[in-house]
Amino acid sequence: MFNRLLRLSQHSIIYGLGVTVTSIVGFFLIPVYTRYLTPADYGTLEILNTTLSVLGIIFVMGLTTALFRSYFFENDPEKKKQVVSTVFLFLTITSGLLTLLLVSLAGISSSLFLGSREYTSDFRVIFLTLFCNTGIGIGLAVLRAKEEPTRYALVTISQVVMSLTLNIVFVVVLRKGVLGILESNLITAAVLYLALTWTVMRKAGFGFSLDELKRMLAFGLPLVPAGAAIWVLTLSDRYFLQFFSTSSELGLYSLGYKFGMVISALLVGPFQTAWGPFQFSISKQENARQIYSRVLTYFLLVAMFAALALSVLSKEVIAIMATPQFRGAYKVIPLIALSYVLWGGYYVLAVGFSLEAKTRPLALFTVGAAVLNLILNYLLIPHYGMMGAAGATLACYILLPVFSYLVSQRYYKINYEWGRVLKIFLAAGVIFAGSFFIHYDSVIVTGVLKLLTLLAYPILLYSLRFYHPEEIHKVREIVGSALTYIRKRLGG
Repeated sequence: MFNRLLRLSQHSIIYGLGVTVTSIVGFFLIPVYTRYLTPADYGTLEILNTTLSVLGIIFVMGLTTALFRSYFFENDPEKKKQVVSTVFLFLTITSGLLTLLLVSLAGISSSLFLGSREYTSDFRVIFLTLFCNTGIGIGLAVLRAKEEPTRYALVTISQVVMSLTLNIVFVVVLRKGVLGILESNLITAAVLYLALTWTVMRKAGFGFSLDELKRMLAFGLPLVPAGAAIWVLTLSDRYFLQFFSTSSELGLYSLGYKFGMVISALLVGPFQTAWGPFQFSISKQENARQIYSRVLTYFLLVAMFAALALSVLSKEVIAIMATPQFRGAYKVIPLIALSYVLWGGYYVLAVGFSLEAKTRPLALFTVGAAVLNLILNYLLIPHYGMMGAAGATLACYILLPVFSYLVSQRYYKINYEWGRVLKIFLAAGVIFAGSFFIHYDSVIVTGVLKLLTLLAYPILLYSLRFYHPEEIHKVREIVGSALTYIRKRLGG
């Protein structure tokens, strides 16, 4: 079992290299953005990117997830190629037609979402970027299906390097503001789209199966409402803040949310990328249920530590990286970070839906959580602003894994290690509460002392008897092997 979990970890790490570089670049650009954009500009950029995200769910139609299932359940190599080419050809045609429609409606979109036609060009750019992103998503999904994480990471790293370079040129040198950021992202997406299209279609060919498309749509389309619901949970609060608060507060919330999303970018996202094909690849093994259970425990162990570190250091990190007008953003970071830990847990707990192809119940209760989120946003944001938005997000992200577990167990029963999970949350909560008592005039001194308190996390878990003897033995074995390797290298 440890070997299978090790493979999942290795793939998550390699997939995560691209995402990690993306996050590093994102952090590098925060000081740039906060100096060349106002909080109001930052809020406008968030509305544009949010619109891009929700439309992306509709464009894909759940077919990238359906591709995994069809690809792994098909043994014939030629049939696998047909699955890939069918998805690619279908989405290229449909996304192309939708893009033409949206570009023609860019002025209306600008008036609807931002109150004037001033941003018509911005919306045209994001609609064209959306078309390219759809093709890129298919290409990356194929690399994941083939379990080629190294090539996946190389593609995403290339995307990051190009995007970083163009962002600096357009924002710092050319001073084009929000539109410059969008244009640099479009150029990057277009280059990668052409490269991945050539690679995918050269290997897969132009085969098309209407029967296979029907099967994949039957699996994927129910995921669209679920995906839209996830968008509501993740991003709809931006629109509420835009209309019920100010663009400046939206900018602060967006910056704080970006920091909280580090958990998603560095950990949850790479893990989900590897988890998709992994859950299907081991489904026929005798100990598959035990592996699924242990994955949840280990994921939460690591994710909660990452969220704890981010939450404890949030005020100091914002103070160092952002200008004074953005520093209030730190307040929402702990709530958002915890939300994404729960989101990752929800993804693991939903394994029964994927294995048994029961996507409709998943869509129903995800939509229910989204409706609740809209209600909470409407009630809380007018009174509490960005803290109300963060609280609504956390409340619904607590419900998601709960419902996922209760319903998924009916289709595929797994005995999870709930006692150990409780110890993880308990240890993290105690350390986070203790960090409030650490405060000095120097930001650096406070940050260093808070950083040291994080060392108590594994120690407290040890005192709670969290670790199994075989896990301690395995860690000692890995550490011993690493030390031996280092000594040999130094000795050589």
